[in-house]
Amino acid sequence: MGRVWVVGSLNVDRPWRVVRHPAVGETVVGEMLAPLPGGKGLNQAVAAVRAGADASLLGTVGDDADGRWLQGVARDEGIDVAHVVAVADAATGSALIVVDEAGANTVTVSAGANARTTFPEVPIAARDVVVAQLEVPVDAVTSALMVAHVTGARSILNPSPIGHGVALVPSADVVVVNQHEAAALVGPGTEPAADSAGALAHAQRIRTGDQIVVVTLGADGVVASGPSGDHVLAGIRVQPVDTTGAGDCFLGVLAAGLARGDDLLPALERANHAAAISVTRAGTVPAMPAAAELDDGGGAGVAG
Repeated sequence: MGRVWVVGSLNVDRPWRVVRHPAVGETVVGEMLAPLPGGKGLNQAVAAVRAGADASLLGTVGDDADGRWLQGVARDEGIDVAHVVAVADAATGSALIVVDEAGANTVTVSAGANARTTFPEVPIAARDVVVAQLEVPVDAVTSALMVAHVTGARSILNPSPIGHGVALVPSADVVVVNQHEAAALVGPGTEPAADSAGALAHAQRIRTGDQIVVVTLGADGVVASGPSGDHVLAGIRVQPVDTTGAGDCFLGVLAAGLARGDDLLPALERANHAAAISVTRAGTVPAMPAAAELDDGGGAGVAG
């Protein structure tokens, strides 16, 4: 089995609960909850490890209590943190997460030390999977994708948040986006897909060459287009508690499946099932399911 190398962010999530999200200029009453570990990089690494993979996390935290806490969380999960760097002149990243009573969320991120992340020299092998997203500098992601290409490792890119890093999309072997990100990649003025057929059409327009493009559709499942053909997986309707991190869960479990040599379809099914479980729980890191939950015969689920 290959190793999953996650190049990404580590944040302290600061969650709030509201009955509904406010309109612009409106004030609503909410409840501030206890801080939780998060960040796309940490979330994805936890999901991969709990799904059975060996994983290394490459990122940056502040030399502060929050940074030490996040490193400890990762270490306790069994993640290799030898390449998580602590810097003295920047605070650990933070995210304000507001969740309504239907489980829908908004996320505002302050990068902090994540903005100092670089890609170090690491022993990536051809059987490994390199995972990256855009909560760290584009230069770090560019280097990660380049090293994956040179070594023959498979690369997975989640170009979120959408920004200058979208130029890297053709460089990744696998691209994972939600329907809003897919619409942005197709082009200005493109509406998010309303169903799996529309999402598949977007995936087909985004992909180049032998690339695989995956579009997650929340409660409506996931679609993928690649050299082996097109795949459409229906979602399972669950009662969501918190959809925050569902996409990270999906991506981490997908990476774990590809690292152990699974074909694309079973890897997608397992990742979709994992995301379905995660949205029934609060938080991000605490919500990631264990391998035993994924391999109990359950079917495809919901990806966020």
